Amino acid sequence: MGHTHNFFKSKKGWSRQKDGIFDCYLLPYIAKILTTHRPLVIIDCFAGKGRFDDGNTGSPIIIADHISSVLESDKENKNIRGLFIESKYGRDLETNLRNYKNCEVWQGTFEENVNRILELDSRCNLFLYIDPYGIKCLDFQQFELIKNKNFSSLEMLLNFNSFGFLREGCRLLNLNYENLFKDDQSEDEYELDESNTTERMNNIAHGEYWQSIIDDYKNDKIDMFKAEELFLNEYMKQIKNLFAYVVNIPIRLKIGNIPKYRLIFGSNHPHGMILMADNMSRRWKELKNVQRGGQKALFEYEFPDQSIRPGFDLKEGILNVLRKHNKSLLLQELLVKLFENYGIAFSKKDYNDKIREMEGNQILVDREPAYTKTGKKATALDYRKYKIIVGLKC
Repeated sequence: MGHTHNFFKSKKGWSRQKDGIFDCYLLPYIAKILTTHRPLVIIDCFAGKGRFDDGNTGSPIIIADHISSVLESDKENKNIRGLFIESKYGRDLETNLRNYKNCEVWQGTFEENVNRILELDSRCNLFLYIDPYGIKCLDFQQFELIKNKNFSSLEMLLNFNSFGFLREGCRLLNLNYENLFKDDQSEDEYELDESNTTERMNNIAHGEYWQSIIDDYKNDKIDMFKAEELFLNEYMKQIKNLFAYVVNIPIRLKIGNIPKYRLIFGSNHPHGMILMADNMSRRWKELKNVQRGGQKALFEYEFPDQSIRPGFDLKEGILNVLRKHNKSLLLQELLVKLFENYGIAFSKKDYNDKIREMEGNQILVDREPAYTKTGKKATALDYRKYKIIVGLKC
């Protein structure tokens, strides 16, 4: 059974990080998506109370505050609303949201409310914030059903407990999992469900691939760091069947630890992908600085994923992407592929700064129009104002 009774006592640091990422993304996302003049529905699929006992706000209040800002600036705007799904703390949530307009609480679980989501007008822009406690109610088929509704646009931010999944998988496959908890990873932060089954885990993972990963761990072929990485890579492949663009950020309490969670973002729009990945990168760097306390620590990972090692040559990374993709790409396409290749290790500014440094040397940058309105040669790297093509210099 789950251990949620003390969850809302105080808001932990990792929870502030993931909600902070979500909060920072909502402002530009809402501003952009409302220009489509189609309704926007933001659904918090595991809403909780809305407010922690220590006074910190939860994701429902974050969403409701953004909706209020829109309504205050345009009191006639009816094109935005928030839906909040909650089974256990529905009354608390309704109390905490009572002063907010265009906000509605749906009682029950996410699974029980999927059909209500499917009844929404397909002309809506839909954003799903999926932040469950543990791995419950994440049957992948539910995501497929929502995707197949073909909403005007669909974006999803999923907080996925990859380590907790493997821990539960070890239990179901009769492998001792007690030694998996080290330092910050205590058992009471991972949901236990004695009624869980291997079949249910297959439904969550959308396949049986996780079982062979645990077998390799059991046979000492890989350690738990590698097991989590392999599992996440396979799960991301399933998410990529739903969205054109996918990126993830590992949430750790300490930089050298196995990720506590993976925050996975999916979008079908390149600008949405760039916006979220850039936001994730900046937030991760802030977290790294907080963890270090302003001082360099030994044996820390310099990048959020172990796939990129200290000393990685970003210049060569950019060239490799261009070589792989027909030697030239629109700037936004290049940025998307860089984020897909290297995750959130670098920000949009990091990439743009390196492209400027390489321009005229290893690469060519063509802008259309080539000159500004004042007749000066265009040098900006703003793909919203210019058509920018980046290619290899012959």
